[in-house]
Amino acid sequence: MKRKLFVVLSIVLAGSIASAAGINGALGELITGFLSDRGSSVQRAPQSQLARRMSIDFTGVVPSLNDIEATNAMSSEELFDYFAGAESMPHTNGLPAYAWVALLRDADDFLFSNSVQFSQVSHIQEFQSQLARLYIEDWSYQEFTRWALTSQMFLNRFPSGADRANAAFFLFLGRDSFTSEVPVGNMWNGYVLRNPNLDASDSETSSDYHVYDYAPSRCGTEVVCEAELWSQVGSSPQDAIDLIVASPLFAEAAVDRYWQRLIGTPLPGVNFPIIRTTLANNFVANNYSVNWLIREIATSPAYTQEMMFR
Repeated sequence: MKRKLFVVLSIVLAGSIASAAGINGALGELITGFLSDRGSSVQRAPQSQLARRMSIDFTGVVPSLNDIEATNAMSSEELFDYFAGAESMPHTNGLPAYAWVALLRDADDFLFSNSVQFSQVSHIQEFQSQLARLYIEDWSYQEFTRWALTSQMFLNRFPSGADRANAAFFLFLGRDSFTSEVPVGNMWNGYVLRNPNLDASDSETSSDYHVYDYAPSRCGTEVVCEAELWSQVGSSPQDAIDLIVASPLFAEAAVDRYWQRLIGTPLPGVNFPIIRTTLANNFVANNYSVNWLIREIATSPAYTQEMMFR
C-alpha cells in the first residue's frame, strides 16, 4: 500500500502533530481515569484487529496480508499514519483513500437532497471539492464553514432565510434553532436569484440556474435583514456566520460529529463532559484542523479498545 497524503500532512501539521502526543496523553489519561473510576481499564485491541479497523475506516477496504505484516509492531499513532497515508486506490476515484472515505461519510451530512433544484452537478462538485480540502490541504473547518454557508448548494437547498438559519444550526451547531432564535434567518435575507426565469430543463446546462447573488440594497425596502442572536445584532449573512463560527457550540458540534463517526456512539455527556470540552478546546487551538481531530480520536483508548469492550 503506497502512502503519500500523510507525508504531506506531517509537514503541514508538524507543530500540531508534535503537540498532539502531549494532548493525546491528556485525553488518554481522561479516558483511563474514567474507566478506572468504574472498576475497569483500557483493553487495547489485538494488533491485527486494530489494523483491520483502521484500514476499513481510513481506506475503505480490509488490510492485505502485507499490511498486517508491515504494521505488526506499530504503535496506534504509527498505525493511523500508515493507513491514513495511503494513496489513491482503484475504488477512490483518484482521491487519497483517507479523503475518499471521509467524503463518503460527509455526504450523509452535507450532500444528500431529494429536490430537483439542488441537482445541478456543478454546485455539488464545487461543494465536494471544498470539503476535500479539509482532508487534503488541512483547510480550517471554521473557514470551510464560512464558505459553505454562502455556497450555491447551501443557498439552493435552503431557499428561505429561516430555513438557512435552522440548517446552519443543525449542521454546524449540532442542534435545531430555538423558536426565539428563528429571526436570525433575517440575516440571510437579501439574496436574489440571478435569473428567476430559467426553466428546470436548463438545470444542467445554464451556469445561472438557481444561482443566488447577495443584494444588500433589498434590505430595508423589500425585506428585513436585521436580527438579534445571543444578544448581538447583525444585518447580513456574514454577521450571522460570524456569530455561528464564534460560538463554543461550533467546535463542540464538530467534535461530536467526528467522535460519533469513529467511535459509533455519542460522546459521554452528563457523566463525563470533560472529554467534549478538552477535545473542543484543543480543536480550536489546532486551528480547527479536522485531520488533527480525527488523529486524536483514532489514537485514543476510546477508539483502540478491543471490540468487546467498546
